[in-house]
Amino acid sequence: MTGRLRNRLPRAVAVLGLAIYILGTFLSLALGHPELFQRFGALGVAAAILFFTDRLTQIELTRQRAVEALLHEYGLRFEALHAGIRPEEIPEAGYTLDFLAEESAFTRLRRKAEAISAGNTGLLSVATLQWGFGDLAVRALL
Repeated sequence: MTGRLRNRLPRAVAVLGLAIYILGTFLSLALGHPELFQRFGALGVAAAILFFTDRLTQIELTRQRAVEALLHEYGLRFEALHAGIRPEEIPEAGYTLDFLAEESAFTRLRRKAEAISAGNTGLLSVATLQWGFGDLAVRALL
C-alpha cells in the first residue's frame, strides 16, 4: 500500500461512514423504521470516533511538522553561535521561520482541535442516544 493511499484511507473510511450515518438516519426517519433508526446510531458512534480521530491526528501531524521546523531553525542558529558567529552577524538566509507567526499557527491549531473536540462530543452524544433510545423516540413521533 503506497504512503499516499495509507494516509487517505482512514479519512475516506471516516467520511464515508459519517455520510452513510447521516443519510441512513434521515432515510430511516422518513420511512418510519424505528429499529433501523436505532441501528444507525451505532454506525454514528463508530463514524464519529473514526472521523474525529482522523481530524485530530491530522492536527497533531501538522503540529509535529511545525515543531520539527522550529527545532531545525534553533539548531541552525545554535550551530552558528557555537561556531563563534555573533548573533547580529548571523545571515538571514537559511533562517526562514517567523517565530511569532509559528506561535499564531499553534494557537489556530489549538482552536481547531477544541472545535473538533466539541463537535465530537455533540455527535457522540446524539449518536449514543440514538443507538440506545432511537427506537423509542421514533415510535413516540409516529
